[in-house]
Amino acid sequence: MFCVMSEAVNSGIIDRLDEADCSVAELLAGLALQPEEGWRFIETLVNVGLLEEYEGRLFLSRFSRSFLSRTSPTSQRMVLEFEPTLMKNWGRLGEVMREGQGAQLREQSDADYRERLRLFQQAMSEAAQIRSRELWDVLTGLPEQGTIIDIGAGEGAYLREFLARHPGWRGIACDLPDVCAQAATSPLPHNLSFHPCNILERQELATLVAQHRGMVDLLLFSNLCHCYSPDENRTLLEQAGEMLADDGLFVVHDFYRDVNSFGALYDLHMLVNTYNGRSYSTVETATLLVKAGFPHHSLIELPSSSSALVATRTVPYQPAASLFALKNHALDNGFFAAVEFDPSRIRSEAWVRAKCSYGCSQYGKRWSCPPHAMDQAGFEELIGCYSRALLVVGQPPLRDFQEKLLGLEKEAFLGGFKKALVFSGGPCCWCDSCDDIRCRFPEKRRPSLESCGCDVFALAESCGIPVTPLRNSDDFVQYVGLLLVD
Repeated sequence: MFCVMSEAVNSGIIDRLDEADCSVAELLAGLALQPEEGWRFIETLVNVGLLEEYEGRLFLSRFSRSFLSRTSPTSQRMVLEFEPTLMKNWGRLGEVMREGQGAQLREQSDADYRERLRLFQQAMSEAAQIRSRELWDVLTGLPEQGTIIDIGAGEGAYLREFLARHPGWRGIACDLPDVCAQAATSPLPHNLSFHPCNILERQELATLVAQHRGMVDLLLFSNLCHCYSPDENRTLLEQAGEMLADDGLFVVHDFYRDVNSFGALYDLHMLVNTYNGRSYSTVETATLLVKAGFPHHSLIELPSSSSALVATRTVPYQPAASLFALKNHALDNGFFAAVEFDPSRIRSEAWVRAKCSYGCSQYGKRWSCPPHAMDQAGFEELIGCYSRALLVVGQPPLRDFQEKLLGLEKEAFLGGFKKALVFSGGPCCWCDSCDDIRCRFPEKRRPSLESCGCDVFALAESCGIPVTPLRNSDDFVQYVGLLLVD
């Protein structure tokens, strides 16, 4: 899949479709690809979900728009550029098993080291843009003020995301001097500082520990433990843990080999690319945390295959019920995007309902639309009853989309979210025309977001989903729905 994604970018296919949709023939001609070979490759891109084809036109999929588009704020193109430096070592897996870990790794010149560091930092920063949001979405119930320290922080992506959400906190990023110097070249938030340190040198880390002993509210080890041996991690966890307050949270975020197959494969990734790194199991990590003085643990699985082990000294941390399974259910059942967000982000605007009243052919004809639908004040009051929501995106036909929405609502309800309620995109489609007296399908009727005054364009954009008006009859159509959870 790396080779497929890389070639989709390098051949110009992603950039061409990022500009505008086109037919297969137009794409092949514009990029000077062979008709037979190019067509087979494009068909593969459609089948694996990197492209979508609709009425003879090709479009970037949600995945490609999010992660492969040059203009996306969550682009992972630097990850693609860095990956070949790691992949070549996979061919030496057999030699590593015969000769031992690290035997195939070679010393680098200073120039090679700095170039690798540059690529590594940029790639990790891109990946952290995604995983930091996943992590902080589920780590809830934090006080308005506090101190967070990220050990092995890189350029500080996790801290930047955290501090944007919790501006009353102070953040300290700890990493190697070269890494800190590179990170300092970009503007820093006023409440973020860097502490250059080789964490494997006990005396260097001791300086940071002495300054913050017993005063830190949240300590983060993100994608760090897999770089080191068990003995090194034991020492790190014990020493760094001294900085945590009695009620502080120790978050060890990583790929655990007993959680999913990705974590197991990542262990081999460490085997061929590091001197002594490895993926740990949750049991091994919990054991190290117990020895460091943190006997209580909670595991939180995140969407992109990583997990967070949250450890405490006294009272166990109780994470909010995860929407991870619900998002997976949505994606497995035909939605091509499912984004968790805080419903306080939803804005109800009078002009949206005005456009329903003046300009929509369905006004007054559907029981799900104005003037029968929930009014703006009622919608705003309802939104205030919820703290979490999912924005889901699908495609025609509309009836299928609305069927899937009802299925998602039912799945949420049966999963313990008793307040689950969906809002549809577009008018109700359960019958060709509504009865004048009452709705024929009240159990299926759900109001559309637009009918309640929701600016769907703005909401979708705030969740990282680009939505544009349909200019032509053959433009790619996507429907946006809302699941209020709890």
